[in-house]
Order: sequence, then C-alpha cells, then structure tokens
Amino acid sequence: MLTLMIMLMLAPSPAPGPDDSVLSRPLSTSAFTSLDLSKDEREHDYDALYYTVEIEVFPSTEEFVCSAGIRFTPTTAGFGTLLLDLRELSVDSVWDSSGPLTWSHTGDSLLVTLGSTMNPGDTSEVFVSYSGTPWNEGAGGWGGFWFHAYVYYHMGVGVYSDQPSMGRVLFPCWDHPTDKAGVDLIVTVPDTLYAVAGGDLQSIDTSTDGTATYHWSQPEPMSTYLAALSVSDYVVLQDSTIDWIYYYVYPWEIDDALGSYVNVDLMMTNFETVYGDYPWASKFSYVMTPKGDMEHLTQVYHIAAAVNGFTTYDWLLAHEMSHHWWGDCVTETEWTDVWLSEGFATYSEAIWFESYGQEEYDEYIRDEIMIPYLNSGELFPLTAPSTPAELWSYTTYQKGASILHMLRYVLGEVAFWEAMGTYFDEFAYSNCCTDDFRDHIETAYGADIDWFFDTWVHDWGYPVYDLEYSWTETDGDWEVTVDLEQIQTTGPVFTMPLEFAVTGASEDTLVVMWNDQVIQTETFAVPFEPTEVLFDPDNHILSTHLTGIEDRPLPPALGTGALHFTPNPANSVTLLNWAGMDDAGLTVRIFDLAGRLHTEMNMAAGERQMDISSIPPGLYLVLASGPGNIRQTAKLLIR
Repeated sequence: MLTLMIMLMLAPSPAPGPDDSVLSRPLSTSAFTSLDLSKDEREHDYDALYYTVEIEVFPSTEEFVCSAGIRFTPTTAGFGTLLLDLRELSVDSVWDSSGPLTWSHTGDSLLVTLGSTMNPGDTSEVFVSYSGTPWNEGAGGWGGFWFHAYVYYHMGVGVYSDQPSMGRVLFPCWDHPTDKAGVDLIVTVPDTLYAVAGGDLQSIDTSTDGTATYHWSQPEPMSTYLAALSVSDYVVLQDSTIDWIYYYVYPWEIDDALGSYVNVDLMMTNFETVYGDYPWASKFSYVMTPKGDMEHLTQVYHIAAAVNGFTTYDWLLAHEMSHHWWGDCVTETEWTDVWLSEGFATYSEAIWFESYGQEEYDEYIRDEIMIPYLNSGELFPLTAPSTPAELWSYTTYQKGASILHMLRYVLGEVAFWEAMGTYFDEFAYSNCCTDDFRDHIETAYGADIDWFFDTWVHDWGYPVYDLEYSWTETDGDWEVTVDLEQIQTTGPVFTMPLEFAVTGASEDTLVVMWNDQVIQTETFAVPFEPTEVLFDPDNHILSTHLTGIEDRPLPPALGTGALHFTPNPANSVTLLNWAGMDDAGLTVRIFDLAGRLHTEMNMAAGERQMDISSIPPGLYLVLASGPGNIRQTAKLLIR
C-alpha cells in the first residue's frame, strides 16, 4: 500500500501587487464606529409614487435653490401626516393643491401635516421649497454632494450614516431602499456647463440670465440612493455600436475615454445574454467624477483616474454595469443584505471574463475573488455587518461572489441559471432578502439547501481541510481512501460535495465525497493504479487549498477588520489602522493606479505612523502585509 499525506493542493499564488478591487468600494476613510443597520422601524404608512425635483446649482457659492413635488398614496386609513427625510437644507415653505401646509423640520425629519386625511387608493402631491448648502461626509468621505473646481456631483451612498441612503441630501423623500418611485431631476446650471442625471434627457432650455436647464426623467421605480446629478464641462460621447449608451467625459479626457470604453458594448451584450435584456427603458452611461465608482441608475459615476486610455479597469466597468440588474433593479430590502448587490456585481466581473473563455473565468475567480478574501483575514458572517468596515468589505464583495461561484457548482449550470432567472423575474423593480434568494436556489436545487446557507452565508469563516490519501490494489482494481479533517478554529463544520481528481499513468477520474463531518473517511474504487490525488481540481470550494501550503492564510482568532487610514486624505503623515493586526509587524507598499510601486516601508509592532511627505499628490493603493500571509489593500488620497 502506498500512502501519500498532503494538507492542501499547491496552487499558484497571486502576484504580490495591490488588490485594485477596492476601487469598487465606497469605504476609504476612518469612520469605523458601529452602525445601526437594522430594519428602519419608523412607521411608513404611504407609498411614494413620483418625485419631481427642480434644483438650481450655484457653483460660486456652493448652494442649491430647489423645489420638489412628492406624489404619494397612503397605505393606511385616516392618513394625515407625511414624514420625509431631508438633510441640512432649509425648508422655506410646504403646500399642496389646497394651499399652504403646516410643517416642522428637525434633524433629517420633515413632518408635513396634510389639510385633510386620506385613505388607501387616494393620491396627492405635496410640494416643498428649500435651499442651502448641500451636505457631504467631509474630507475623505463618500456620500453627499461635492463641489470641486471643475465638477459638482452627488454620491448616493454614505459610509457614516446608520442608513446609507443619501437621497435626502438632494430632495425630500422616504430615503430607504424599499420605497421605489420614479424621479425627474430638472437641473439648472450656468450655461457653460452640462448637467447629467438619471433616465433620459427630455429637454435643454437656455435662458437670457446665462443659465441652462436640463430635464432628466426616470419614470421606472427606483430606490432613492440611486438618484444623482453631476455638473461639469462634459463632452457627450455616444457609443458607436449601441446608440443608447453614452459617456460623459471631461474635454481633456476624450482620447483616453475612447480607449478605456472600447469594450463597453461587448459587456452589455454579454450581460444581456446571461442576465436578460437591459431592464431599463432609458440610456446606460458612464459619467466621469473625482470619486467612484457608484452605480447610480442609468449613470455610473466612474472614477476619472481609471479612464487612462487602456482597458485596465474593464472589471470595474463590468461590476458597475451589472448593478443595473443586481442592486438597481433587484434591490436588498435592508442594508445588511448588501451582498445581494455587491457580491452579485463582483461575481459579474468573472462573468465578463468568462466571455473570453473558461480559463479566464477560472483564473479570475481564483486570483481576484477567492484568494483576496482568504488573504484578507476577515471571518465575520456575510449577512451580519455591523460597521462600515464590515459593510464594504472583502466579505461582502469577494466572499459574496464566491457564494455564487459555489452555488453554480452545487446546482449545476441549468439549475443555477434557472434560479437566477426566476429570482430576477420575481423581484425586478422590487426588494428582497437573502432568504428570498435562498428560496429560488432551493426550488431549482430540488431539495433543502439550508445546509449551504446556514454555514457559508450566515456563519463565520471558511473550511480548512487536512487531507490524507492512500491507495491499495484489490482484485485487479485500486481502492483510493480519502481521510479528511476540517481543522478551522473559527466557524462551523462546512457541508459540501468535494471533488478529488485521481490520476494514473494514462487515465484519470473524478470522485466526489459528501463532506458534512469534522472527521470523515471514504474509499473509492478506480480501475487503474493511481499516481496522484488532487483535491478540488477546478477550484469550486472557498478554502485555503487555493493559496497552497506555503501561503496558507493564518488569520487572528477573531479575524481582522478592514485596513484604513487616519486622516484620509492626508498630506504629510497618516496613521495605518487595521483591527486584529495591531501587534504585528507589517510591510506596507504604496502603488499608483498604474500598478507601479512608489514606496515600501516596514513597520514594527505598534508602529503605525506613515511618513508620506515625499509622495506626490494623487490616489494610491496601499498594500499592507502581515504575518500569517494576511494582506489587505486600501485607498489613500494624498494631497
């Protein structure tokens, strides 16, 4: 009998460069306090139907003058007060068709007393006049409205707020993903500038006072965090293949835009083939902005630094485009299920690469999705984020994508895509939760699927397999014995069908073990003498075998938090923060967006101050590596 003992199959390690997937995440700063991301418990007794919003933007004073009409219908009898969200801007007056209405505005809450009570089936429209300087999250932040030297724009998701929806920064609304409504944005700006917003352009009206008014209409229902506008000296480019795709670019970036957007039509065709027709009866576009990326409906705000004349950031374009199915159209009911948006969009990056072939898909899943998650050191459950670090994390993005990759393996091609299709059909233009997705997977699978979701989705960590193989000849055949033990110290026992490739001198076969125990042994008969046994040869399983024995990640017992910097932006010195790695020595490498290494420094345990005074201003990717093969990348803006 020949015995071979190996813990893990060796696999290629990823190149020691930064993980540029952080460009798809809003988190870049240091607000890592706990958030209340639980269900919004405020009484919501009406359904918003349509918002008609007029905003005049004054760049010189960084102010708005606005009015908004909110059309709604009550969901309870005797409805008499309308509660809206509006942040920072000052309300001047509120009225409806009967005349002025009584109102109060405290914090984010605008409470309007109607002139008479309403009942389900009734509709009404309330109008609000308001003005002021729009709010944003401040230096290094993300959400809110931003005035820059040459562009003025809104980012619809915040990373500090208990509820991340930032529609309230632009207009009074019920600012939660579950109340979807149509939105018209009518934006007045100096006539030397161009204003872009969601939906299709209805008109451009110029005035003798030196302004131009752009009327954009998105009548299909959308969550308020997806509404946005951006104003700059944009040049409008139209795709040469798909005439409803547009690019809003800075005048000095036209040539780079032509190079960077060359594959967008192919992406759209690919996603329409895989996911179904583009689900919106209006344009699709990319809008250049200083921050990004953000999947505002029909207008992805794409970070200008990624428009470089090359297709380097095709993965990012694909991620944001796919949100128009997953996130914008099928939307999570609560932010704690944001993986239903971000995990699906991250998986869509691999779907785009699959259009080049199976090998490209396999490499992308392994090297850009599964291994970065394993190396991050994060172990917390996918569906229970409690801080910004956890909400916008490797777990939400890369582990979420890995879940879909594993489900595709468990169900098989036909059943998996059937489940994705029925899930989309039921919840398009609506909201859902993880259990809704599970139900569609379970129906297509044809049996209970809680064994998968209870461990992989709702519990901690991932499996670490200790494997021992042996084989012996018996009556002309060979018996291959697999001895397996799950040795992870965090998380449950993971149940999965595990594949083993048994290879001989001139033939091979694939055998499958249904593993649902900590320690398990199974014997398989093969008609040839084995020379090698390989675990999970097609990399279906999210486990440490993907990294190889030498590079197996060894995270701290409770995992790590997300790498971030204080302050960010910074101009001479910043502090590196990384929960779980506080007492570890680190190697820190700073890369520009072209992937060039600019600076490398070593930090002793407890040393976390970074001298960046010699680094030119710009956006950088910082890769921090610590003991146990743990590494993460974060964005750092140097001014």
